[in-house]
Amino acid sequence: MKREGNGQRGVVWFLLAGCLLAGCSVPVASALDETDANEIVLRLERSNIDATKEIDPTAEGKFRILVARDDTPEAVEALHDERLPRVKPKGVLESTAQGALLPGPESEHAQLEAGRAGEFERTLLGIEGVIYARVHLSLPRKLAFGSEKESKATASVLVAQRGAQLSQEAVQRLVAGGVPNLAREDVQVVFLPQGPTAAKDRPRELAHVGPIAVAAGSRSLLQALLGGSLVLLMGLAAALLVLQSRALRKIRELEAPPKAR
Repeated sequence: MKREGNGQRGVVWFLLAGCLLAGCSVPVASALDETDANEIVLRLERSNIDATKEIDPTAEGKFRILVARDDTPEAVEALHDERLPRVKPKGVLESTAQGALLPGPESEHAQLEAGRAGEFERTLLGIEGVIYARVHLSLPRKLAFGSEKESKATASVLVAQRGAQLSQEAVQRLVAGGVPNLAREDVQVVFLPQGPTAAKDRPRELAHVGPIAVAAGSRSLLQALLGGSLVLLMGLAAALLVLQSRALRKIRELEAPPKAR
């Protein structure tokens, strides 16, 4: 019974250490496909934030990103600045597949506009440095006999990018080239310049746990590791003391002279 009790105490020590370790990391993004998860890890690492990718237990086939608890505010801010995870625009196929079983002309036209705009947004977001893109199209609607309303096609594009990878002319050519009868001068482009995040240019802060210097975000993890190790060592020391006490008592019993009857 005593051995069983010692084994149970050992399990408790291990569970306690595991709980300490688990409490040091928190998820900042979940239900991600692997491409988005890898991109988030890369962005956080560039911002001097240690991040871990693991399988999301709440979403089959998806991943989540964990960071140290102390790094959570900086990680959330970095993801917000980079607009991550990406919102995937709907293309023509996804847009036209939704709605009523028998959509009317107005609904079909609106879905086609949204689908074409989504295709442009996908293309722009695939360009290095572009972190946000929104496209609005206004296309002439065809009437019953194939004629069109007395209006011309126009487009508005909003792009947030780091650096100057895209020019206004390049965006106009891209959009106008994908819409029939849309002139380049009828494509209005607005850029939202995005500077580098503060965390990216900030040197990694160090924290000290005794004589050990680690990244500030890893301090809690190291403290938990050291604390868990200390708890385990104390448990082992207590077990050794118990074994030693039993061994000494057994030796005394063997060495003691037999009692006279």
